[in-house]
Amino acid sequence: MSHNYKMTRTYNEQDWITSIDDVQKGLKCNCICVDCGAQLIAKKGAIQANHFAHAPDDQKAKNCKWNYETELHLLAKEVLNNNKKLTIPIGNFAPYHFTLIFDNVEIETPIDNSKRIPDVIGYSKGEQILIEIAVSHFCGTDKISEYKRLNQNAIEFDFSNFIPTSEVITLEEVSDLFDSSNAKWLSIAPAGFIGELCHAHERQSIKDLIFERREFLNKYEQEKTSLYSAVTFLKAQLRDLSYTKNNLEVIVNKDESKIRNAYRIKYKGLVENIKHASKKLSQINEYIAQRSNIQNKIDAYEIKLINEINIKNQNLINQKKKLLVEINQLDRVKIFTLEENKKRASEMFEKEKASLIEKFNRSLENEVSELSQKKLNLEFEIIKLYEYRDATQDSVNEKLAILESITLEKYKLEKEKERLGEQEKNIAKQNRLFRDAAKNIERITPDLKELTRKGGIPWPFTHNLVDELSKVSKP
Repeated sequence: MSHNYKMTRTYNEQDWITSIDDVQKGLKCNCICVDCGAQLIAKKGAIQANHFAHAPDDQKAKNCKWNYETELHLLAKEVLNNNKKLTIPIGNFAPYHFTLIFDNVEIETPIDNSKRIPDVIGYSKGEQILIEIAVSHFCGTDKISEYKRLNQNAIEFDFSNFIPTSEVITLEEVSDLFDSSNAKWLSIAPAGFIGELCHAHERQSIKDLIFERREFLNKYEQEKTSLYSAVTFLKAQLRDLSYTKNNLEVIVNKDESKIRNAYRIKYKGLVENIKHASKKLSQINEYIAQRSNIQNKIDAYEIKLINEINIKNQNLINQKKKLLVEINQLDRVKIFTLEENKKRASEMFEKEKASLIEKFNRSLENEVSELSQKKLNLEFEIIKLYEYRDATQDSVNEKLAILESITLEKYKLEKEKERLGEQEKNIAKQNRLFRDAAKNIERITPDLKELTRKGGIPWPFTHNLVDELSKVSKP
């Protein structure tokens, strides 16, 4: 049993059982555990329910065996001591219930002429009632025998099915438990108020049983006169039942075999389809992941091309600046050239200038053309990737539709299996009816034999009546 339940009852300074509600908070409670004797702390707060806990530095707590059963016993004794009343069954056979009012209640007190200590002793109208509370340990045969030897009224309440609704067991729960739990008498005194009630109830129950038995025997004697004629009817009924049973078994076995084979083949095919679809779906997901990697590579390559274009543009700008510098140098050379070489130098300069500009423009056009072609190729590849992605998504949707149809088919097969189960239950019910009829025939056979003997009619069967009917009922 779990130890998550909280302790609310323990010993105080006077060695009396006390409640958590009646002590001071913390170590000021001066309380010790009812099991291990360790020092306790009274925890009273706004979040958790009020309860006791072992002091962390007390070594005795290591061997403590307190559990919720200990708490339940203490609370049950407290309820009886507070309420001074108890509802008990009168008699063991079809009992009725009676509420006892106690004049006094004693807890854990030895009974006279014995070392036995019941959980509670109640006194009502001068009588002792020994009350035992069983949670996981019930009274043994030795204890019960001693209670009977001492002619005591001893009753045991079964609390084994009690489940607390919270971490703290309440007195209201335990009080209700006395009214709802099973109670049995371990011993009933031969005399006294309770004994007279119980024994009078038992005597009346026996009289009622005798009367019912007499009525039953009278009715049985009346029915015996019509049983012989019923035998023929039963034979025919058993024969029809046997024939119907055999036909049903043949039909069911035949249908069941067909259905099982069809189910097995279809189920195998479904399993293979599911495996194939799962494998294909895994491949598609892997391919999509690969294409995603390719897309990432393409994006990285496009960034790389853009960077290269920027570098090329920067180089071209640098070349243009260099040309301008050279042109300026040429201009300065032209100024300082001799007059006679002025025309020739100017022509050479213009020619060189035109050549450099043409070379620069041609190089620029080639670079632009190459980059444009690469860009077109990348755009075409990206379009192809998008088209393949759409085709892959369509394939995935198709596979998902197949999986849905497979799931629906599996649901239909499970419904068919349930129908077969119901059919098997009906056949089992027919078999039970057949066996019950056979048992009834076997039960009335001695009376039929006695009836035929008294009537002077020879017994028409050479063997057991059920065996004879079984032979007749075979197809």
